[in-house]
This record gives sequence, C-alpha cells and structure tokens, in this order.
Amino acid sequence: MNISIEKIRQEATPWLLLLQKYYQGHLCNLDNETWDKVIQALKAEPTSSLPKIQEGMNLLLGTDSRTRQDMKYDFNRLFIGPDKLQAPPYESCYLNPERILMQAETLRVRSKYKEAGLEISHKNVEPDDFMGFELEFLLFLISSDQESHHSLIPQFLENHLFVWYKPHLEDIRSNSQHPVCLGIALIMEGIMEYFNTSINQV
Repeated sequence: MNISIEKIRQEATPWLLLLQKYYQGHLCNLDNETWDKVIQALKAEPTSSLPKIQEGMNLLLGTDSRTRQDMKYDFNRLFIGPDKLQAPPYESCYLNPERILMQAETLRVRSKYKEAGLEISHKNVEPDDFMGFELEFLLFLISSDQESHHSLIPQFLENHLFVWYKPHLEDIRSNSQHPVCLGIALIMEGIMEYFNTSINQV
C-alpha cells in the first residue's frame, strides 16, 4: 500500500522540527517549562512508538532542568568548537577526503537547493551542507504542495542525508554521554529509518 505525502508530512514534521531546532542550538536555550511542553507534545505523536524514537524519547523524558542546561557544553564540543569538532554537522566533513568545508560536496547540496528554487541566507557564512539546513530543506520538500518538490525527496535523501547521517551519529555517540545528545541521535536515526521505509512507498 502506498503512503501519501500528506501522511509522511503529518508523521515526520514534528521530529524534523525538533532535529532542526537542535542543530541550530535552540534547545540549549529552552527553559524547563518549554522543554516539558515540547516533550509531552512529541510523546503524543503516533510515531513516538517507533523503536528508535521511543528509545530517544525515554532519554529525554529522564532529564531534569540541570541536565538540560548542561547540554550546551557537549553541544559546543560536538558541533561548534572552539576546539576540533567531535561530530562536525557538515556533510563535507564525512565525504571530502580531507574533511574540508565549502568544497564540491557543499556545492552539490547548494545545487539541490537551487533546483527547488531556494538559496541559503547569508550564503558562504554557514556552509550549505550544515545538518540544520539539510533537515530544513527536507522539511520544506515534504511541506510543499508541488509534485516537483516531492520528486526531489528520495534523491536528496539517497544522495545526501542517507550517505552521512550514520557516521555523524557514530561520532556523537563516541564523544558524548549526555542523555539529550544521545536521545536526539536516536530520534535522528529513527526518523531516517522511517524515511528509508516510507519514501519508496509514496
């Protein structure tokens, strides 16, 4: 049985929004009340029962305000610096042999955005292949009503996110024991598995 793009949109959007906000650093600044509202809302989503997502949610549910505030230290170590990034959130770091940013890998992602009529604001400030941008682009594609955008979804997943999300998550797990970072990594794994199963049935 085929799965409609509307069903994928409903089931995947909350998780893509969570992941996008995480990579943009917004979760580091949430107050405890907002954290609780976000977690409870996500817990009510039908897809929260998917094994990896459920496991990730259990880690998030087990955190308190102090643990959530402490997340920013691991977040910075993993994704921002100032030291060597432990889990660089850029596709080119996993595909470029020298792990250099703003190379051919970044330009390939940029061309895919352009194909959908999009361009990064402040281009060349943050590389186009930043995980937060790639997740935002996927969210844009599934939210669109245009068939031409829907046709880009499997291409973008197979040529980009599916190629590098696993080694990226391995880097997170190797370099962090923080329950929020590990929980988000499980949710990322779960939603990518969801897309891998669902997108071929559209």
